[in-house]
Amino acid sequence: MRDTAGMFVSGLCLAHCLLTPALLALGGFGALGALLEDRLVHLMLLLPVLLLALSSFPGACRRHRRPAVMAAGFSGLLLLAVALCLEGTWELLASVGGAGLLVASHWVNRRLLCRQPIAD
Repeated sequence: MRDTAGMFVSGLCLAHCLLTPALLALGGFGALGALLEDRLVHLMLLLPVLLLALSSFPGACRRHRRPAVMAAGFSGLLLLAVALCLEGTWELLASVGGAGLLVASHWVNRRLLCRQPIAD
């Protein structure tokens, strides 16, 4: 469940990263684009991404014993955090890369956990 929610919020983050520049380029949606570009919106998106990753990856790693999945997920988190300090193209690249890594890591995590027998 956490990985599904993690994929969803990371996907929202990815969509936000890709759509905001497009909205800013379309002058009529400039106000909406400017609102979406606000730092508070970034922090509000990052908080659930962070909480879901912290609650999902460590426990799942103990079960499926694949630390590379957790490392990839936390690398995605790091890229998203670094993106907050960047501007322009570098911010976009770091955000898209981080969100993409998180979506992929949650997906792999979920697949690995679905293969595991449930321990009593």
